[in-house]
Amino acid sequence: MKIFKNLLLGVSASVLVSELLIASPIRAEEATPPTEAAAPAETPAATATPAPDVQDDAVLMAVRAKLAAEPAADEERDRKDHSALIEFYNARHGEALWVMASGLKPEAKTLATEIENADSYGLDKARFKLPERTNGDLTATDTDALAAAEIQFSKAALLYARDARGGRIPDPAGMLSTNLDRRPQWIEPKIVIDALAQTHEPDAYLRSLQPQQPQFEKLRQIYLTMLSKDGKDGKPGQLSPAAKRIRANMEMWRWMWLNMGDFYVLNNIPEFMQYVYKDGQIIRSEKIVAGMLDKQSTIFSRPLKHVVLRPAWRVPESIMVNELWPNLIRGGGMMRQYGLQIRTKNTDKLVDYRSIDWSTSDIRDYVVMQPPGAKSVLGHVKFSFPSQHTIYMHDTPDKWMFKSAQRTLSHGCLRVQKPMQLAEMILKEDKGWDAAKIAELDRSGPLNNEISIEKEIPIHLVYFTAWVGEDGKLKTFRDVYGHEKRITLALDGKWEKISKGRDHLAPVEPSFNPAAVAARSQNLNSDYPYGPPSKKKSANVTDLIGNALGLSF
Repeated sequence: MKIFKNLLLGVSASVLVSELLIASPIRAEEATPPTEAAAPAETPAATATPAPDVQDDAVLMAVRAKLAAEPAADEERDRKDHSALIEFYNARHGEALWVMASGLKPEAKTLATEIENADSYGLDKARFKLPERTNGDLTATDTDALAAAEIQFSKAALLYARDARGGRIPDPAGMLSTNLDRRPQWIEPKIVIDALAQTHEPDAYLRSLQPQQPQFEKLRQIYLTMLSKDGKDGKPGQLSPAAKRIRANMEMWRWMWLNMGDFYVLNNIPEFMQYVYKDGQIIRSEKIVAGMLDKQSTIFSRPLKHVVLRPAWRVPESIMVNELWPNLIRGGGMMRQYGLQIRTKNTDKLVDYRSIDWSTSDIRDYVVMQPPGAKSVLGHVKFSFPSQHTIYMHDTPDKWMFKSAQRTLSHGCLRVQKPMQLAEMILKEDKGWDAAKIAELDRSGPLNNEISIEKEIPIHLVYFTAWVGEDGKLKTFRDVYGHEKRITLALDGKWEKISKGRDHLAPVEPSFNPAAVAARSQNLNSDYPYGPPSKKKSANVTDLIGNALGLSF
């Protein structure tokens, strides 16, 4: 292992660059899902780089020829692997990496043993095509067969590296659900093959590519126990439902940032719980409220940018179009009762909603705001980590929601229990502020006070339906959004059975006819087609929209 540790130090710089490109939240936002096949990658020239006084053996030369003659693969990642191998073997001199004229090198046998143990990591060893062997030795040893075996070992190793980093589902958002904004944490194949060439312990290197978060290994130990108990060998068709649940959760860890952060917030949606971690230890755990089944909280990670005290609320377009717009056509009772304001989108000019004919005007040309105050949907504080999903964490006046067992009650954003405590922890970590300073800002500080966060504080929205506690016991949670089922179907190869659901990023279109609503409203003498707010208590904007119209925020 000492040699392997030295290897890791030697390649750490290039690996770090690769990981930063992969894990960058900006890159994840801007990345285009591979929905169309990319053009074949340009194949490097098959001529080898001259080397001083080194005689290339016949196997190595045959490997170069075979790689150069191979047709372009259908999949982009296979093409990248192929290009990396051509470059690697063109630059290599002397012997091949895995075989020599007399047969397999010891490293090849070690590599094969580790790849054949893939099932114990929740992978599928049937995906990795290794050469035929008898008692660990190749069955054919002519030059052509040795060259073919060399290529098979290298291709199997590169595919293993991909799968270890989540490559079986290369585009979760496009292939499973737009609400799974995750990416496999791939390492470039050139880095992988170069690292394998520098170590005598390829098995240890492959294991190092598996997720290194402690929870992954805890789940893996549970998975191994299930395989042993069920008498299975890890083949997809033979796994029990319980084992498939663990496998799906292990797969989700392959998509997580390699560095979760020294100080970070983890929101586990199926558990409806929030955890704050510092130096690997939980320092806060509180309940959260997540999105409804048809208005889900998206699974993604982004760095925290602002803590906003006494926040204003900008109404999301989905609510503006299909909830507020019909109400405006009927007279705009919500606007009057709950202090909502309308501004032009282009000029940010405050306008009187009563001066607009909403049966012919489009609300998407405007911005609807709720100023800070006692009726504020966002309560005292908002935590902003911008993304294309327009999801954030915030306070709420509706504390009753935290009493529910299944807290899928919001419009997608996360309502946080004891949010000022969270604000205190974050602002102490980032600014060194004490609780008294934050309380003063909350009481009498500026309205919509955006406090910029300077440190890297990741906010992770995760979807783990299985979790091993500190006591070693497995906890499981309901698959409320169906993501576990989608992942399981994908890993079982049953792609045709996956229901992706709606594209939550698609442009919002009205689900009603404005002219028809206007015509009907002439016969109604109420702003509330579903009945007025209850007289038993004073309703706020969340009560109205959440209860009368069937949604929350």
